Formats: sequence, C-alpha cells, structure tokens
Amino acid sequence: MEQEVKVSVMMLAYNHETYVRQALDSVVGQRTDFRFEAVVGEDCSTDGTRRIIREYAEKYPDIVKPLFRKKNLGASRNVVSTLRRCRGRYVAFLECDDYWTDMEKLQKQADYLDRHPECAGVMTRVAVVDRYGREMVTGPKLLDHALEAPGDFAKTMYPYNQFKFVGCFMARNYYRDGAWDPYLLQTAMVDDFIIEAIAVSRGKIAMLEETMAAYRWVPAHGGNFSAMKPEFLCRDRIKSLKVVIELFPAGARWRVYMRICRDYWQLLAKAALDGGPGKGLRIIFREMNCVERAFYLFYYIRRMLTGVY
Repeated sequence: MEQEVKVSVMMLAYNHETYVRQALDSVVGQRTDFRFEAVVGEDCSTDGTRRIIREYAEKYPDIVKPLFRKKNLGASRNVVSTLRRCRGRYVAFLECDDYWTDMEKLQKQADYLDRHPECAGVMTRVAVVDRYGREMVTGPKLLDHALEAPGDFAKTMYPYNQFKFVGCFMARNYYRDGAWDPYLLQTAMVDDFIIEAIAVSRGKIAMLEETMAAYRWVPAHGGNFSAMKPEFLCRDRIKSLKVVIELFPAGARWRVYMRICRDYWQLLAKAALDGGPGKGLRIIFREMNCVERAFYLFYYIRRMLTGVY
C-alpha cells in the first residue's frame, strides 16, 4: 500500500535558472520519516529553469512533481493552481530563488504541528542572503515571533512593518479545496501575508527558534520579488491588504489601514517627483476610498509629529 503524502511543498518557478538547483537540492535532501512531495509550478520560464526542473523530476520522481504550464499564468494563478495539486495534510512553501538551510526542516515542523493541534502553522528563523548566498546584515526586518491571534499579526504591519517570509512557513492544508481562491486571485503577486493571514484566522502560528531557511534579497538584480519596481509593489501590496483586512478583528483593522497608508505615502512621494501635484491628486481621489483618505490624513499628521512611519 502506498504511503500517504504527509507534507506537500508548494514551489513556484519562473526564470530562476541561477538559483533553482539550490532550492530543489534543499527540498529533495530533506530527511523525514514520512512521505513528502514537491509540487513545482513552472510558469513558462524563458531561461533554463524548466530544463533543470525536468532533470530533477526524472532523478527524484517520487518527490518532484512538476506542473509545466502551456502558457504563462502569472503569479496568482500559478499559486492557486499549484496549491490545488498539493495533497499533503500539511503544506510548506518555497519559491525557487530561496532555499532551506536545515535538512530536517520538514520533519521538525510537521512534528510540531502533530504535537500542537491548536496551531494553524509554524515558522522558523530566517537568514537573509544576497544573490550569491552570502548572509546580509541589511535587508528587510523579518517576523521573529509567534502569532497568537489575528490581532498580533496586524501589529506586525504597523508600526513594526515586519516582512512575512512564506519560505519558512508550514501550515495545515487549508488551501487545497479552493475556498480561499478568491483571496489569492485578487492580486498580481499574492503577497506572503495573504497565505499567512488565512492560516492565522484559523489558529496560532508558532515560531521555532532555529534558522532553517534563507531569503534571497536582491533588490537591484534579477526577476525576483525584491527586484520589482517599488510603484508596482506598493499598489499590489495595497490590493493584498484590502483583500485580507476582513480576516482581522475590527479593533485591529486600523493597523492594516495604517500599513496601507504607508504604501500610499510612497506612491505620493513618487508622484510628486514624476508628475507634480496633479498625479498625486489622482491617486488621492481615484485610488483611495473615503476611509483610506481619512486614515491617510491621520497617518500624515502622526508621521509629521512623531516620525513613526
């Protein structure tokens, strides 16, 4: 009798030829006492990414399950389609320009969720590395503590602005039945915190103190998330925050609105440089709704008086 897949690893690949071998090696090298799979959504890369994934699928057919798209789906549709194919009781996440640093990551996280049924998911500490894999001192401020409830998650958005890296995350598989597809499909990139906000709405997210994953931060090079244009990222993040805001308790939603205002601040600053006041006014009156304009006034005054952004 074939052993049930306990953990599915949801992997996304697009033009990751430089990094994909390291990502796949960190997955197929995992030491577990259960069966796991790596479902790889390859979204019509224009470099050698597909060839490398096919090579690994042939070498590790019991683990690597490629989904070779016939046409480019875009990040959101690729996420949804790939999640639908994840059969495991638990699902871990990894984009193919990042990698894991602990060969027992899946075992440790799955064991933790087995022992803690109150937890919806579990994260680990993360190393931030550059394009060459060298650990960096600078870079995004990463989430570094457990999340007891959605309100705690909201606090990470404002004023702390902690980056939620999904590559260190394992969750119970709430995603495969398609119930959350409307949330995941409303944005272009599916920010990590949509996946995590869905989980924290179902239970606690724990934090393991060991460093088990590496996030590759290359803001000036390549096609990964951190290298995308700030204006695009701001607008997509605003969409993402608007999608998940209803998952937070009413008393915590002001923090999400303030995080939205932080992105509007960056958009307005860019507009002032590029197009003068007219472009900024179009953002205020065409892109913001009434609630956001009110929060933005509060955000602006608070930022001017306290320096907190």
